[in-house]
Amino acid sequence: MAASGCAARLAHCLEYGGAEAEALALRALAALLSGSCESARAVLDTGLARLLPPLLEGPNAATRGEACGAIASLAAGAPSRIEWLMGTPLVSLVVQRLTVDEFGVKRQALGVVANVLQAFQADPRPSTAGWAASLVYEHGAVAPLVALLDVHDADVLRVALHASGGVLAAGEQLARSSRGGVCSNPFTLPFAEAFGVEKLEELQQHPNPAVGRRAAALLDRYFGGVGDAMDASEDAAAGDGCAFTGG
Repeated sequence: MAASGCAARLAHCLEYGGAEAEALALRALAALLSGSCESARAVLDTGLARLLPPLLEGPNAATRGEACGAIASLAAGAPSRIEWLMGTPLVSLVVQRLTVDEFGVKRQALGVVANVLQAFQADPRPSTAGWAASLVYEHGAVAPLVALLDVHDADVLRVALHASGGVLAAGEQLARSSRGGVCSNPFTLPFAEAFGVEKLEELQQHPNPAVGRRAAALLDRYFGGVGDAMDASEDAAAGDGCAFTGG
C-alpha cells in the first residue's frame, strides 16, 4: 500500500509538475522500478506506458534523459518486467532517442537497450533472443547502437560493445534454434551494413585495453577476425550481473 501511494503521487507529478518536478519524480520512480516486485508493479499500475511518451518526446533534454533512465531501471529487473516493456510503445521511443538526441540522452537510452540484451545474455534461450530480434527488426536499434562505437567516452564504448555482443549472440541463438535450419547469424548483416565491422576493427587499437580486447573478441567470434581477442565466452560473461543505467 505504501509503494502504491508513493507511486501514485509521483505519477501525479509527471502529469502536472514542471520540468524540475518531473526530473525528481522520474528518479524516484526509477528507484521503485529497480526495487521489489511490489514497488515495480505499483509504478506500472499508475499507467506508466501512458505517462512516459510525452516526456520522451518533450522539449526538455534532462527530462527525456531521466525518462530513459527510469525505463533502464525497469529493463534491469525480472524478465516479466522486460516482457511488459517490450509490449509497449516505449521501446520505439527509446530507440528514437538513441538515434537522434543529445549525447547525454543517448547515453541513458543506451542503458535500456543494453539491459534488455543483458537479460538475454544472462538467460540465453529463444524467448529472450526474441527481445533482441524485436530490437533489431521492429525498432531498428542496430544502426544507432553501432553509431556509439566511435564515441570518445570509454564507459559508453564499454556498454555499446557489450550490447553489440548481445545482439550478435542473440542472432547466433536464433540461428541454432530455427526450425527452418538457418545456419547463419541473421544479425551479422544489419550490423555490418551499419559499418559495425569497420568500427570494431578501429577499436582494436583503442588506448583502453579492455575496449580493444572486447572489439577483437567480437570480430573473432562473429566475423572471422584474428588478433589479440579474449575468449568469446569471457566476452559474453563480462557483463553478467551488471545493469546499465546510462547515467
